Amino acid sequence: MNENNPAIIRETQNPAEADMIYEILKSNGIDCILLDRNASGQVAGFGPAICIKIAVVPEHREKALEILKSLE
Repeated sequence: MNENNPAIIRETQNPAEADMIYEILKSNGIDCILLDRNASGQVAGFGPAICIKIAVVPEHREKALEILKSLE
């Protein structure tokens, strides 16, 4: 993996969960992005076809994972 690529720290099929995690990370000073946010639509009623990926800049990966662990 290129050191400049975002580090994916979580995948979810739930847009509300992705948005919540995004806001929590941003409020803690973590630069993050939601990948595939608009591509996660339903497929014939079977649920999301593509997971939303929550990614952070590599240097914030460990701190972001600690924050996510504290939410469990």
